[in-house]
Amino acid sequence: MKFLFSLALSVACLHNIGLPLALAQTDTPAPATPQPAIPLPLLQAAPLVQATSRLLGQQNYQIESEIELSTVVPDSLLSAQAQIETVIAAPNKVSTRITFFNQERALEQQYQIVGNGTQVWIYDRQENQYSVSEYPQFLESTDSLSVGILANFYLQTLNTVNNNRIASRAVAKLPPDRLVSYFQRFANVDLQNMVIRNEQIEGQTYAVYDIDAVDRSYEVTAYVSPQLANIERADLVGQLDGIEILMLEQIISQTIPTAIAPETFNFVPPEDAEQVESPIKINPFSGEL
Repeated sequence: MKFLFSLALSVACLHNIGLPLALAQTDTPAPATPQPAIPLPLLQAAPLVQATSRLLGQQNYQIESEIELSTVVPDSLLSAQAQIETVIAAPNKVSTRITFFNQERALEQQYQIVGNGTQVWIYDRQENQYSVSEYPQFLESTDSLSVGILANFYLQTLNTVNNNRIASRAVAKLPPDRLVSYFQRFANVDLQNMVIRNEQIEGQTYAVYDIDAVDRSYEVTAYVSPQLANIERADLVGQLDGIEILMLEQIISQTIPTAIAPETFNFVPPEDAEQVESPIKINPFSGEL
């Protein structure tokens, strides 16, 4: 889901222009040379910018969330629920436990994803099998979304920024009036036409951002708490392995661990586990499609 880190890079660049904009509002007199007008969506995106900057500023990150997945196949609506626990050490170490439940909340299947910075292991507890792949290969696969929408966003963004420092600095220098059109062309993200609204859920008011791809191939919705400056929910509508899918992620907790045990990012397979050549696919609908 490359749009996640493309969106993050664009938001990070918007954050870079945020401080000069705030300072300009307090300086007098106004400069004689007219400055480019800031597109309205950028001015309205302050909570999203703040939440994104706060997220990307962490070197260690721990997140627990609940996921609801659903898809429609002929004559049937398939759904699945999962609990995801992820620990990340920037820029590319990750440890995730994914537990799928049935409607009675009974355990159905559990996976483990462990990345040490260069390699990623995926372990299927039910089958007692594991696979090994290179970290870039994992990021490019749809399985990277199994760590959760928000954790995927974090990993993809850090990877992109670390590998494109010159490009990111150049983009940050673009004038505001060119920034939106640049990312619409480069990242397939329609920032200019994103819908920004407020919504109340269980008494909590959120700033909600509906963002489409330019080619309308996906849509992501982010729910930001203006008080806490946290992204507390993310909805994704798009394709997963060629199947139209709706993915809803409710963030249960976000913490910054003071210390992470070294073995967190080292995978030691059970003695009787079988290693398979092809990367294990995490698909909650595999037995139903």
